[in-house]
Amino acid sequence: MKRILTSLVLIGAMVTIGWAATTAFFSDEETSTGNTFVAGDIDLKIDNTSYALDYNIPLYPSPTGALVASQNTSWDLRDLTIEKFFDFVDLKPGDYGEDTISIHVGSNDAWVCAAAQITNDSDQTCTEPEGDDDPSCVDPDGNGELDDSLNFAFWVDDGDNVFEVGESVFLEGPLSGIDTQGQITLADSASSILGDATPIPGDTTFYIGKIWCFGDLTANQLPDREDPSPELNNPINRGTGWTCDGTFINNAAQTDKVVGDLEFYAEQARNNDQFLCSNWDPSWEE
Repeated sequence: MKRILTSLVLIGAMVTIGWAATTAFFSDEETSTGNTFVAGDIDLKIDNTSYALDYNIPLYPSPTGALVASQNTSWDLRDLTIEKFFDFVDLKPGDYGEDTISIHVGSNDAWVCAAAQITNDSDQTCTEPEGDDDPSCVDPDGNGELDDSLNFAFWVDDGDNVFEVGESVFLEGPLSGIDTQGQITLADSASSILGDATPIPGDTTFYIGKIWCFGDLTANQLPDREDPSPELNNPINRGTGWTCDGTFINNAAQTDKVVGDLEFYAEQARNNDQFLCSNWDPSWEE
Protein backbone atom coordinates (compact mmCIF):
# COMPACT_ATOMS: atom_id res chain seq x y z
CA MET A 1 0.00 0.00 0.00
CA LYS A 2 2.80 2.37 0.81
CA ARG A 3 4.32 1.70 -2.58
CA ILE A 4 1.06 2.64 -4.29
CA LEU A 5 0.84 6.05 -2.51
CA THR A 6 4.38 6.84 -3.45
CA SER A 7 3.56 6.17 -7.07
CA LEU A 8 0.55 8.48 -6.91
CA VAL A 9 2.68 11.28 -5.50
CA LEU A 10 5.19 10.85 -8.28
CA ILE A 11 2.42 10.98 -10.85
CA GLY A 12 1.06 14.13 -9.27
CA ALA A 13 4.46 15.77 -9.41
CA MET A 14 4.80 14.95 -13.06
CA VAL A 15 1.39 16.44 -13.84
CA THR A 16 2.35 19.67 -12.10
CA ILE A 17 5.53 20.02 -14.12
CA GLY A 18 3.64 19.43 -17.34
CA TRP A 19 1.13 22.23 -16.51
CA ALA A 20 3.91 24.76 -15.82
CA ALA A 21 5.48 24.07 -19.19
CA THR A 22 2.25 24.66 -21.11
CA THR A 23 1.70 28.19 -19.58
CA ALA A 24 4.98 29.86 -20.92
CA PHE A 25 3.80 32.46 -23.60
CA PHE A 26 5.87 34.57 -26.04
CA SER A 27 6.18 38.22 -24.78
CA ASP A 28 7.88 41.61 -25.37
CA GLU A 29 8.30 44.80 -23.39
CA GLU A 30 9.06 48.40 -24.54
CA THR A 31 9.79 51.37 -22.24
CA SER A 32 9.80 55.10 -23.06
CA THR A 33 11.75 57.08 -20.47
CA GLY A 34 12.51 60.73 -19.89
CA ASN A 35 9.46 62.17 -21.69
CA THR A 36 9.84 65.97 -21.50
CA PHE A 37 8.12 69.22 -22.35
CA VAL A 38 10.37 72.32 -22.60
CA ALA A 39 8.93 75.77 -23.17
CA GLY A 40 10.67 78.04 -25.67
CA ASP A 41 11.45 81.61 -24.79
CA ILE A 42 11.08 85.17 -25.98
CA ASP A 43 13.95 87.07 -24.40
CA LEU A 44 14.73 90.22 -26.36
CA LYS A 45 18.37 91.25 -26.13
CA ILE A 46 20.20 93.89 -28.15
CA ASP A 47 23.77 94.88 -28.87
CA ASN A 48 25.09 97.82 -30.87
CA THR A 49 28.23 98.56 -32.90
CA SER A 50 28.68 102.28 -33.47
CA TYR A 51 30.94 104.52 -35.57
CA ALA A 52 31.08 108.33 -35.70
CA LEU A 53 33.42 111.17 -36.61
CA ASP A 54 35.89 111.46 -33.75
CA TYR A 55 35.18 115.11 -32.96
CA ASN A 56 31.55 114.21 -32.22
CA ILE A 57 32.56 111.75 -29.48
CA PRO A 58 32.80 113.29 -26.01
CA LEU A 59 36.35 113.44 -24.60
CA TYR A 60 37.88 111.76 -27.67
CA PRO A 61 41.64 112.44 -27.56
CA SER A 62 43.16 114.51 -30.40
CA PRO A 63 40.23 114.35 -32.85
CA THR A 64 41.02 114.72 -36.56
CA GLY A 65 37.59 114.28 -38.13
CA ALA A 66 38.12 110.59 -38.95
CA LEU A 67 35.41 107.95 -38.70
CA VAL A 68 36.20 105.82 -35.64
CA ALA A 69 34.56 103.24 -33.41
CA SER A 70 32.39 104.96 -30.82
CA GLN A 71 32.87 103.07 -27.56
CA ASN A 72 30.31 105.01 -25.53
CA THR A 73 27.54 104.08 -27.98
CA SER A 74 28.59 100.44 -28.49
CA TRP A 75 27.86 97.50 -26.18
CA ASP A 76 27.69 93.71 -26.12
CA LEU A 77 24.48 91.69 -26.14
CA ARG A 78 22.31 92.52 -23.12
CA ASP A 79 19.03 93.83 -21.75
CA LEU A 80 18.95 97.60 -22.17
CA THR A 81 19.22 99.81 -19.10
CA ILE A 82 21.34 102.94 -19.51
CA GLU A 83 22.72 102.23 -23.01
CA LYS A 84 22.45 104.98 -25.64
CA PHE A 85 22.38 104.53 -29.41
CA PHE A 86 23.27 108.21 -29.85
CA ASP A 87 25.39 110.39 -27.55
CA PHE A 88 27.20 112.93 -29.69
CA VAL A 89 28.20 116.55 -29.13
CA ASP A 90 29.46 119.56 -31.09
CA LEU A 91 27.64 118.56 -34.27
CA LYS A 92 28.37 120.54 -37.43
CA PRO A 93 26.63 120.32 -40.82
CA GLY A 94 27.99 117.31 -42.71
CA ASP A 95 28.69 115.22 -39.59
CA TYR A 96 27.44 111.64 -39.63
CA GLY A 97 27.60 108.30 -37.85
CA GLU A 98 26.70 104.67 -38.52
CA ASP A 99 25.48 101.90 -36.23
CA THR A 100 24.39 98.30 -36.58
CA ILE A 101 21.88 96.93 -34.09
CA SER A 102 21.96 93.20 -33.41
CA ILE A 103 18.60 91.82 -32.26
CA HIS A 104 18.14 88.43 -30.57
CA VAL A 105 14.57 87.37 -29.80
CA GLY A 106 15.23 84.05 -28.05
CA SER A 107 14.45 80.53 -29.24
CA ASN A 108 11.06 81.33 -30.81
CA ASP A 109 10.24 83.23 -33.98
CA ALA A 110 8.84 86.60 -32.95
CA TRP A 111 6.94 89.64 -34.08
CA VAL A 112 9.09 92.70 -33.32
CA CYS A 113 8.13 96.37 -33.08
CA ALA A 114 9.98 99.59 -32.32
CA ALA A 115 9.06 103.14 -31.40
CA ALA A 116 10.86 106.47 -31.00
CA GLN A 117 9.98 109.59 -29.09
CA ILE A 118 11.64 112.97 -28.65
CA THR A 119 11.73 114.07 -25.03
CA ASN A 120 13.65 117.34 -25.44
CA ASP A 121 13.72 119.52 -28.56
CA SER A 122 14.99 122.93 -27.61
CA ASP A 123 16.99 126.03 -28.49
CA GLN A 124 19.65 126.09 -25.78
CA THR A 125 20.73 129.64 -26.53
CA CYS A 126 20.22 132.10 -29.37
CA THR A 127 23.38 133.26 -31.10
CA GLU A 128 23.30 136.18 -33.53
CA PRO A 129 23.67 134.04 -36.69
CA GLU A 130 21.05 131.63 -35.35
CA GLY A 131 18.65 134.48 -34.74
CA ASP A 132 19.12 135.69 -38.32
CA ASP A 133 17.97 132.31 -39.71
CA ASP A 134 15.57 131.45 -36.88
CA PRO A 135 13.98 134.52 -35.27
CA SER A 136 11.86 132.24 -33.04
CA CYS A 137 14.95 131.05 -31.15
CA VAL A 138 14.43 133.91 -28.67
CA ASP A 139 11.29 132.10 -27.42
CA PRO A 140 12.37 130.17 -24.27
CA ASP A 141 9.53 127.70 -24.83
CA GLY A 142 10.15 127.22 -28.54
CA ASN A 143 11.33 124.05 -30.23
CA GLY A 144 14.73 123.64 -31.84
CA GLU A 145 15.41 122.88 -35.48
CA LEU A 146 18.08 120.21 -35.09
CA ASP A 147 15.55 117.36 -35.31
CA ASP A 148 14.44 118.64 -38.73
CA SER A 149 18.03 118.68 -40.02
CA LEU A 150 19.14 115.28 -38.67
CA ASN A 151 18.27 112.69 -41.31
CA PHE A 152 18.20 108.95 -40.70
CA ALA A 153 17.99 105.72 -42.67
CA PHE A 154 17.45 102.17 -41.39
CA TRP A 155 18.04 99.02 -43.43
CA VAL A 156 18.27 95.24 -43.08
CA ASP A 157 22.01 94.62 -42.78
CA ASP A 158 24.18 91.50 -42.96
CA GLY A 159 26.18 92.55 -39.91
CA ASP A 160 29.13 94.39 -41.46
CA ASN A 161 27.88 97.95 -40.79
CA VAL A 162 27.98 98.80 -44.50
CA PHE A 163 25.00 99.55 -46.78
CA GLU A 164 25.53 97.17 -49.70
CA VAL A 165 23.85 96.25 -52.97
CA GLY A 166 20.95 93.90 -52.24
CA GLU A 167 20.14 95.42 -48.84
CA SER A 168 16.95 97.44 -48.54
CA VAL A 169 15.95 100.54 -46.57
CA PHE A 170 12.74 100.20 -44.58
CA LEU A 171 12.64 103.58 -42.80
CA GLU A 172 14.17 106.96 -43.60
CA GLY A 173 13.62 110.66 -43.05
CA PRO A 174 14.27 113.43 -40.53
CA LEU A 175 14.32 112.69 -36.81
CA SER A 176 11.23 114.84 -36.37
CA GLY A 177 9.29 112.54 -38.70
CA ILE A 178 10.44 109.33 -37.04
CA ASP A 179 9.24 110.72 -33.71
CA THR A 180 5.72 111.33 -35.06
CA GLN A 181 5.46 107.99 -36.87
CA GLY A 182 4.40 106.04 -33.80
CA GLN A 183 4.94 102.30 -33.71
CA ILE A 184 7.46 101.04 -36.26
CA THR A 185 6.73 97.59 -37.63
CA LEU A 186 9.78 95.40 -38.01
CA ALA A 187 7.64 92.27 -38.31
CA ASP A 188 3.99 91.58 -37.54
CA SER A 189 1.14 89.52 -38.98
CA ALA A 190 0.49 92.10 -41.72
CA SER A 191 4.00 93.08 -42.90
CA SER A 192 7.68 92.52 -42.26
CA ILE A 193 10.97 94.08 -43.26
CA LEU A 194 11.92 90.54 -44.30
CA GLY A 195 9.05 90.43 -46.77
CA ASP A 196 5.40 89.32 -46.57
CA ALA A 197 4.55 88.63 -42.92
CA THR A 198 7.78 86.86 -42.02
CA PRO A 199 8.62 86.90 -38.29
CA ILE A 200 12.09 87.61 -36.98
CA PRO A 201 13.61 84.11 -36.71
CA GLY A 202 14.52 82.66 -33.34
CA ASP A 203 17.96 81.33 -32.47
CA THR A 204 19.56 83.65 -35.03
CA THR A 205 21.27 87.03 -35.08
CA PHE A 206 19.26 89.69 -36.91
CA TYR A 207 20.91 92.97 -37.94
CA ILE A 208 19.55 96.45 -38.58
CA GLY A 209 21.89 99.09 -39.97
CA LYS A 210 21.22 102.76 -39.29
CA ILE A 211 22.93 105.99 -40.27
CA TRP A 212 22.42 109.59 -39.17
CA CYS A 213 23.48 112.70 -41.05
CA PHE A 214 23.40 116.37 -40.11
CA GLY A 215 22.38 117.35 -43.62
CA ASP A 216 21.12 115.66 -46.77
CA LEU A 217 21.56 111.88 -46.80
CA THR A 218 22.02 110.02 -50.09
CA ALA A 219 22.44 106.29 -50.63
CA ASN A 220 25.65 105.20 -52.34
CA GLN A 221 25.48 101.42 -51.94
CA LEU A 222 28.73 99.51 -52.02
CA PRO A 223 29.23 96.09 -53.65
CA ASP A 224 28.36 93.13 -51.46
CA ARG A 225 31.52 91.69 -49.99
CA GLU A 226 31.94 88.69 -47.73
CA ASP A 227 35.36 89.48 -46.34
CA PRO A 228 37.05 86.63 -44.47
CA SER A 229 38.58 89.26 -42.18
CA PRO A 230 35.61 90.97 -40.49
CA GLU A 231 37.89 93.53 -38.87
CA LEU A 232 38.56 94.91 -42.40
CA ASN A 233 34.95 94.75 -43.56
CA ASN A 234 33.63 97.83 -41.78
CA PRO A 235 32.80 101.47 -42.56
CA ILE A 236 36.23 102.70 -41.46
CA ASN A 237 37.91 100.76 -44.26
CA ARG A 238 35.12 100.64 -46.81
CA GLY A 239 32.86 103.62 -46.17
CA THR A 240 29.26 103.50 -44.97
CA GLY A 241 27.48 103.22 -48.31
CA TRP A 242 26.00 106.69 -47.78
CA THR A 243 26.88 110.31 -48.54
CA CYS A 244 26.17 113.10 -46.04
CA ASP A 245 26.04 116.64 -47.41
CA GLY A 246 25.70 119.57 -45.00
CA THR A 247 26.02 122.28 -47.67
CA PHE A 248 22.44 123.46 -47.44
CA ILE A 249 22.16 123.59 -43.63
CA ASN A 250 21.85 127.15 -42.31
CA ASN A 251 22.41 128.51 -38.80
CA ALA A 252 18.91 127.80 -37.45
CA ALA A 253 20.05 124.65 -35.62
CA GLN A 254 23.01 126.27 -33.84
CA THR A 255 23.19 125.33 -30.14
CA ASP A 256 19.98 123.24 -30.43
CA LYS A 257 19.59 120.05 -28.43
CA VAL A 258 17.56 116.90 -29.13
CA VAL A 259 17.04 114.05 -26.64
CA GLY A 260 14.95 110.98 -27.34
CA ASP A 261 14.11 107.38 -26.50
CA LEU A 262 13.98 104.15 -28.50
CA GLU A 263 11.94 101.15 -27.42
CA PHE A 264 11.72 97.62 -28.83
CA TYR A 265 9.06 94.96 -28.24
CA ALA A 266 8.92 91.25 -29.15
CA GLU A 267 6.01 88.80 -28.98
CA GLN A 268 5.84 85.17 -30.05
CA ALA A 269 4.70 84.60 -33.64
CA ARG A 270 3.47 81.01 -33.50
CA ASN A 271 -0.22 80.66 -32.64
CA ASN A 272 -0.44 84.45 -32.74
CA ASP A 273 -1.39 85.24 -36.33
CA GLN A 274 -3.38 88.39 -35.52
CA PHE A 275 -0.66 90.43 -33.80
CA LEU A 276 -0.13 93.98 -35.11
CA CYS A 277 2.45 96.49 -33.97
CA SER A 278 -0.18 99.20 -34.23
CA ASN A 279 -1.96 97.57 -31.27
CA TRP A 280 1.18 97.67 -29.10
CA ASP A 281 1.52 100.64 -26.74
CA PRO A 282 5.13 101.56 -25.85
CA SER A 283 5.67 101.71 -22.10
CA TRP A 284 8.12 104.67 -22.12
CA GLU A 285 9.77 104.42 -18.73
CA GLU A 286 9.84 107.70 -16.85
